[in-house]
Amino acid sequence: RDASSRFGPGSRHGTFPAFSAGWRLSNEDFLSAATDTWLDYLMLRIGYGETGNDRVGNYNAFTTYASSLHSSFYPLSGQDMGAGDAGFYPQSLGNPNVRWESTATYNLGLQANFLENWDFSFDLWRRNTKDMLYPQRIPDTEGQISAPSVNVGEMMNNGFDLELGYRGMYQDLGYGVSLNVSRYVNEIVALSDVEGERLEGSLFRHLLYTMAESGTAFPVFYGYQVDGIFQTEAEAAAHPPAFGDYNEVGKFKFRDVNGDGVIDADDRTIIGSPHPDFTAGLNIDLSYRGFHLTSRLYGSYGNELVNYVNRWIDFGLFSGNFSKKALYESWGSPYLDDNVNASMPSASFTYGIEQQPSSYYVEDASYLRMQNLQLGYDLTNIIGLNVREIQIYGHITNLFTITNYTGLDPEVNVSGRNMGVDRGAWPTPRQFMLGINIGI
Repeated sequence: RDASSRFGPGSRHGTFPAFSAGWRLSNEDFLSAATDTWLDYLMLRIGYGETGNDRVGNYNAFTTYASSLHSSFYPLSGQDMGAGDAGFYPQSLGNPNVRWESTATYNLGLQANFLENWDFSFDLWRRNTKDMLYPQRIPDTEGQISAPSVNVGEMMNNGFDLELGYRGMYQDLGYGVSLNVSRYVNEIVALSDVEGERLEGSLFRHLLYTMAESGTAFPVFYGYQVDGIFQTEAEAAAHPPAFGDYNEVGKFKFRDVNGDGVIDADDRTIIGSPHPDFTAGLNIDLSYRGFHLTSRLYGSYGNELVNYVNRWIDFGLFSGNFSKKALYESWGSPYLDDNVNASMPSASFTYGIEQQPSSYYVEDASYLRMQNLQLGYDLTNIIGLNVREIQIYGHITNLFTITNYTGLDPEVNVSGRNMGVDRGAWPTPRQFMLGINIGI
């Protein structure tokens, strides 16, 4: 049972029970034939637990005010005295009725050791989140006041975690390999009683790239679907008109999603997802006499990113340098052998429609990365000092990354409602280290 002063007086307490149980099957008589030959250990595990979330800031329950010299240019007396007095303005709206967000987790697992060298574990799990805390949408007429968090709907996550490892010895060579694979499926089960209610991501330069609604993952990418580039005048004329008179040779061909014969804001749709099909890690541990090598590979498959940086360097959100692609891959570029191969519309000094969120910005961000590689050597027997261990080692992080993503780094650390929007985060650095471990 927990309490938080971030909630109103009537909603501060929450109760979050948990339990777990295990059945060591390898101790049962009906598996004696297996345990006498190949099975070393087998356990079935079940668990249930609830957790609470109160991450709404310290004053979500209260309407707060702030002072600023620029809020009042005249003293309250009405006399013109120059710079004026500091005034007060509403800074954030309060919500005294907000309560704990709760997540219930169900888990069914199997853990085993067999044939002396093999380790195995498999977990099926479900996480059901209710009363999700989310900033409330408020009318623009409220001004720049911050919206309070409210409790909305329900979200479900289903997934599994698999681990398989092997460790052995061949003469002086010791080796160990372990593989872990994880997958989850995320879905918004319900939001509110308001039909068509959405949870929207942040606006980036007045444009929206992510959203979630009942039946979708949280979040998904949202925008227009681009079906290519107009190659002829006839093709442009035959296509449903987009944004008035946009359709021209060399311009994007936007899809008429709702089929009403006009392409406008109602044709925005789901254009991708930041959620991977699965993630996996591979750990390798080798030793030979005094040498010791460890390495970890990590990969993510099926996830996508919005390469927001391309809005700047491909379509000139602000004045500055353009990408090489804008020169070499724009429709009509003299460097193209055939305009059919163009990946960008014709070059322009005034891109506008092209900056709208669309599938053009969504890229496959699957990757495989060697996160760590370390090689060490034990000098203890060579030096002959009275110490437990003397080991020198070299360590490299982020040795290589294999990906088709064109941004700086496919591993963008953005979560929540803006998950998957790459705004040009600083890429993961490659580090080289030399060290020595001395155990006495």
